[in-house]
Amino acid sequence: MITRATRGGKVRWPATLLPARRPTTLLARRPATLLAATLTFAALGATPAASAATTAPAPAHAATTGAVAGAVAGAVAAAPEDGAGTPGPAGQPSGAAAAALGPAGQPTSIRLGSVMLSRCARAPLTFCGHLAVPLDYSSPASPGIRIGFRWLPASRRAVGTVLSVEGGPGFATTGSEDDYLPDIGPLHRSRNLLLVDLRGTGTSTPIDCPGLERAGAHQSGRRFDQLVGDCGAQLNHEWRYRRGGWVHASDDFNTAYSARDVERVLRALRLGRVDLYGDSYGSWFAQVFASRYPGALRSVTLDSTYQVLGLDPWYTTTVITARRAFNAVCRRSVACAAATRGPAWGRIGALARRLARDPVSGETTTADGTRGRLTVTVETLVNLVNNAGFDPVVYRDLDAAARALLRHHDAAPLLRISALSLGFDDTNYPLPEFSDGLYFAVSCTDYVQLFSRSAPFAVRARQYRAALRREPRRTFAPFSVARWTSLDQYTEAYSGCLRWPSPVRRPRPIIRRPPLVPARLPVLVLSGTLDSLTPRLDGATLVNRQMGPSARLVTLANLTHVAGQDANNGCALSIYRRFVRRPQDLATENTSCARRITPVHTVGTYPRRLAGAAPATAAPGDTAGRLALRAVTVALASVGDEISRWPLLSDGRDRGLRGGAVTFRAGSRLIRIRLSGVRWVTDAAIDGTAWWNQSADRVTARLIVRPAGVRAIRMTARWRPFGTQAQLAAITGRQGKRRLVAVALAP
Repeated sequence: MITRATRGGKVRWPATLLPARRPTTLLARRPATLLAATLTFAALGATPAASAATTAPAPAHAATTGAVAGAVAGAVAAAPEDGAGTPGPAGQPSGAAAAALGPAGQPTSIRLGSVMLSRCARAPLTFCGHLAVPLDYSSPASPGIRIGFRWLPASRRAVGTVLSVEGGPGFATTGSEDDYLPDIGPLHRSRNLLLVDLRGTGTSTPIDCPGLERAGAHQSGRRFDQLVGDCGAQLNHEWRYRRGGWVHASDDFNTAYSARDVERVLRALRLGRVDLYGDSYGSWFAQVFASRYPGALRSVTLDSTYQVLGLDPWYTTTVITARRAFNAVCRRSVACAAATRGPAWGRIGALARRLARDPVSGETTTADGTRGRLTVTVETLVNLVNNAGFDPVVYRDLDAAARALLRHHDAAPLLRISALSLGFDDTNYPLPEFSDGLYFAVSCTDYVQLFSRSAPFAVRARQYRAALRREPRRTFAPFSVARWTSLDQYTEAYSGCLRWPSPVRRPRPIIRRPPLVPARLPVLVLSGTLDSLTPRLDGATLVNRQMGPSARLVTLANLTHVAGQDANNGCALSIYRRFVRRPQDLATENTSCARRITPVHTVGTYPRRLAGAAPATAAPGDTAGRLALRAVTVALASVGDEISRWPLLSDGRDRGLRGGAVTFRAGSRLIRIRLSGVRWVTDAAIDGTAWWNQSADRVTARLIVRPAGVRAIRMTARWRPFGTQAQLAAITGRQGKRRLVAVALAP
């Protein structure tokens, strides 16, 4: 199941221009207790010995011998283009050794620096390894933990290395290889890619708190807060110091220690200066790492970032940004602006009042394409508003769904978008790809709270309630302070840390004052205008100032959280790739595309019957008539709906808004969408197939619309999903002997 985003997490959007499904991760679960029993340290500061790499099964398909040999040669034989690293014999970086070759000359292992890596995939060529580090850097008697990583050598001759770090906190970086490799795209010809799992995630001694992992759908409230506290207590009884006594490990899965781990990996691999990319919490980590170890870096990219210094425990800019974003999405959408007047936030307020009086219940389609019953409350709406900041599908659907309920008592659209968002955005991956325990280990030790972490639990609870009473009632309007802060605690952990163990050690994430990095280190900051999770307002803008004069903030219009993996990410990735090629040109880099990114194509209205649908515009030669022109827009809306829902569906199937079945078959560039009896309205059924060419950004749909009581309409339509708001889909077809020629607003 694709996971939800969190503060510092993300939606798993496409690696290519448009969404594409990702395979199951190759990570294997490794209980922390087993690792703790086998790894110890003799003395604080001692360099860990290189350890044998863990080998995962390699896929049956293999790269050609020549390509593999070239990739390894590029990885181990080339000095970085900026002169980083110390050349060894024959121009090799120090510590590099020849690869061990298996049958047909394919490498089975390589040595980088002092670490031996084993091949764990052939296409793309990937090597896996790990390093032992102290759990508690403050004690020479600390037990050890394991830091795992994946190394993807450049496909040609390497001139440098990109180090990508995941968000969450809690995601395994190695589990997102299918995001990060396409993100660097053609850079992989000359750049290695290094993916390091931060401590507590993936292959790096993952935190496994069974209560949290099985907490269920309701992830807030007293019961949930107790599960978080139990997780912290569990960590404090898993490891012992070498001379006895439990390690207070609830303090030790912090960002400062994670940065120290990654620096040790870089030093052991002897990579020279790397290009660091962090998204969401990964960008929070990147600020910490860059402020502590700037000499290890050639460049830094902070994608969808928020401040380490001066973090607001209320996160009030989230709701401020959401208000502006919902209004802007409708205002910039031709379909939404034509269907209604006034600010969208006013309609969300009206919907909140309606749901507070009378929640909506009914049958709807779940994220796995089956039917289920759902109740939508005002608390559900709070989560939907927050989810929109990283999920453009909510921006696309919610306004029209609110109008359908408020004006026509039609609950079907609201139930449907709620079920999809709750099933996708508010559902976690299981271990090892996401660690619930690590999310709270970082949140409860590094993030500021509305109470004193040193106080007893009962005192914390009183302090928290007092803080809620003091906060102005209108802060999160139209939602009350109590309702807003009761949202899913993986979005903001307002109350989630009330019972986390009191700290014994408090390693501060950042230990210097701004500027956080030297002027020689270029820093690219990317921020989407629709990102309410890590907003530009007092977030990215503040980080940009704190990093120093070498930083540049690029604001990307109409993009959500994690700009490089938004559905419409072409501009963001082009800026990022040019920056990595020539970081020294950041100040003069052409970022004009950031202002021209296409706004979200929202749903205009949700008609119940064909007579309520807006008709397409007849073109010269059309003889089909008005009913056929209405059928055309209904058919387009159904396909556009499925295109938007596809990245969030868990099982390659869906159901139409008011009935019918949809199945998806995905190829490397082409996705086939088959509709069978789909009903966007109650009195017309749609059959046929749409082909979605991701690389060309084009959809071709061949459909049959069967209105009740009249002859079927056969049609072909073509449009671009990320075309301009004014883009018209071209439609041709027939209704019996009548010719259909029309244009309609593209969905």
